[in-house]
Amino acid sequence: MKERTWRRRAAWATGALLAALGVAGCGGPAPVKPVETSLIRPDCYTVDPYAKLRIAKPPEGVPDKMAMFLGAWGGGAWDGAVCHDLYVLKVEKSGAAVVFDAHGPGYSSDATAFTRRGQIGDDGRLRVKKGPAQVEYWVENGQLHGVRRLGTREARIILTPRT
Repeated sequence: MKERTWRRRAAWATGALLAALGVAGCGGPAPVKPVETSLIRPDCYTVDPYAKLRIAKPPEGVPDKMAMFLGAWGGGAWDGAVCHDLYVLKVEKSGAAVVFDAHGPGYSSDATAFTRRGQIGDDGRLRVKKGPAQVEYWVENGQLHGVRRLGTREARIILTPRT
C-alpha cells in the first residue's frame, strides 16, 4: 500500500515539475512580450548633457526611412523600469548613425550616457551595440520602439519625440 502511494506522489511531483518548467519557459526561447503603453514614462529622467547636443540635418539623398530617426527621443523606460533617452545626432546616406545614448540608474548603479555608432538596415531598423547587449530601434506611429537583447533576455521600450 505504501509503495502505491509513494508512486502516485512521485508521479504527481514529476508532472508538477514538468508543468512548472513549461510555464517557466525552460526548453525553448522566451516568448516575445507584446509592446505596452506602460513602457512610456513621460516623467523619466536620465542625464543632462554637458553641452547642447547638435542634431545634424540629413545629407542630400538620405531616404526618409532613415532621416526619420534624427532627433531627440525620450519619455520611456526599458520594461517600464530603466529610463532611457536617445538622441540620434547624425545619419549618413549609408545608414551609419551617431547617437547619444542615456540611461537612468538600473543597468548600473549610476545614470550613464555614451556617444555610440549604429547602423540603419534596409529593413528600417537602427541597430546599436551597447557592450554585450544589442539594441534595435524602429519608428512606428511617430514613436521610437526598441528591443534590447542580452543573451536570452529581452527588454522593450517606447520613446516619444522630445522638443
